[in-house]
Amino acid sequence: MQKVNQIVILNGGIGSRVKSIVKNLPKCLIKFGSKSFLFFQLRLIKEKGIKNVVICCGYKSSFIIKELKKEYITNLGLKISVSIEKRRLGTGGAIINAYRYLHDNFFITYGDSWLDINYKKIGNKLVNSKYSCLMTVINGSLIKNHMCNIAIEKNKIVAYNKKNNMDKKFKFIDYGLLVLKKNNLLHFKNKKNFDLSAIINYLINNNSIKIHKVNKKFYHIGSLDGIQEIKKVLA
Repeated sequence: MQKVNQIVILNGGIGSRVKSIVKNLPKCLIKFGSKSFLFFQLRLIKEKGIKNVVICCGYKSSFIIKELKKEYITNLGLKISVSIEKRRLGTGGAIINAYRYLHDNFFITYGDSWLDINYKKIGNKLVNSKYSCLMTVINGSLIKNHMCNIAIEKNKIVAYNKKNNMDKKFKFIDYGLLVLKKNNLLHFKNKKNFDLSAIINYLINNNSIKIHKVNKKFYHIGSLDGIQEIKKVLA
């Protein structure tokens, strides 16, 4: 059985909601003590058994590259590739831009996410299935102040919409970790600027997504409240 041993981290955002803290740096470089959030995220990824990392970045990418050269990150012993956007490509376009680095199966997460779950188990669930993608989800009732963006019926995703979901059928939240088979990207190789949601909805329409429900709270640095929570977790 092929092991999923690669993760793509999407780090292209400008962090507008946390500008008061991050100033003019990518938000993954917010410091917790003497080290960046990026370090703690990479250390967690290594602890989960993943050795190969692709970082997709655009905004202030030179600062991320400089950070990756610091001893406390190089000492993690990870193989890290950096895919740089010369212009804004969106989260989907960023993955296509990194196509040459990708394994046949790989995880996708976000540069502001802290997801302390069993990556190996989740990767194996996709590899051992007929599906093209696995999405982790969490019941919206378990997370405060987060908009539900996923509707599930009979254990299948029937709708995914990141905006204005007032419909009560949306009861789940995208947890922030996907596993994807690379061959699914062939349909999008000629697209440039587009969102990851386009890939997700394409796979939903083709009944190609398997879900994995998580009951453990996720953490992130995408908001001021999220940063305060992360401080407690890392402490």
